[in-house]
Amino acid sequence: MLKSPIQELSLFYDLEWVPDAAGSKRLFDLPEETTEIEAMQRLWEHSPQYDAEKNPRPFLKYMFSRVVSIAFLSRKLVYRDGEKVPEFSLNSLPKLPVESDDVDEAAIIDRFLYIIGDRRPQLVGYNSSESDLQVLIQRGIINEITAPQFNLRPGKPWEGPDYFDSRNSDAHLDLLTKFSNRGGMSPRLDELAKLCGFPGKIDVKGDQVTDLWLARDLTKIVEYNQIDTLNTYLVWLRVVYFAGQISEEDYMIEQDLFREFLENEMQKPEKAFLKEFLNKWPG
Repeated sequence: MLKSPIQELSLFYDLEWVPDAAGSKRLFDLPEETTEIEAMQRLWEHSPQYDAEKNPRPFLKYMFSRVVSIAFLSRKLVYRDGEKVPEFSLNSLPKLPVESDDVDEAAIIDRFLYIIGDRRPQLVGYNSSESDLQVLIQRGIINEITAPQFNLRPGKPWEGPDYFDSRNSDAHLDLLTKFSNRGGMSPRLDELAKLCGFPGKIDVKGDQVTDLWLARDLTKIVEYNQIDTLNTYLVWLRVVYFAGQISEEDYMIEQDLFREFLENEMQKPEKAFLKEFLNKWPG
């Protein structure tokens, strides 16, 4: 099921994006006074799937999607008392607490790609090979970013991770591909997480992100983004247990360690929202 054993360092990630209003103005030569929602509306109407009644906000091509948040959970194996145990770190770009109601898209993409290139972790996402990774690449190019370390293509598997070779490598592991490759039969992350007994989404759904952005509730977007990375990690843990890469004892221990990590995190004022996540994940 999996092409490689559990890695020393894994990064579970997720992106949130909204229609690119500034790009819409350039693409359609709209007047400068065009409002953000008007520019977004022009992009929706440009989509072949647009239907004013049945589908007023169709899914847009990735190049039309402005990244507003990148969340990532780091899982690193470290030695404690002579044994290897996972150590976790939950982060986002922008960071919590959010100090502005706007986002420098180029800056957060550049920083995230630098982190990947510098640390060379295994990347783990959900539907990430067809969405998040494509958004990173396309928006990185549009924003004139250079990411040489991220784009390295090693000649041999042992020479380092290749994030673009999903056929022969799990350097970029898209969990969705382990469940289905048949469109409508593919489970959503929220569905799969909840069926596994994990919290899933809490109080925000993906189709609410644009409205939250227009209301400049960036904090809510980042919190939602981080919740998705937590669910992605928990689904991954269930997958590696199913694949026999972790014993039942270690599987239970790791869940306890992760709960302990979240309990410590939620003590931070900006991470108080994690309490509801833990409440929905009984021990």
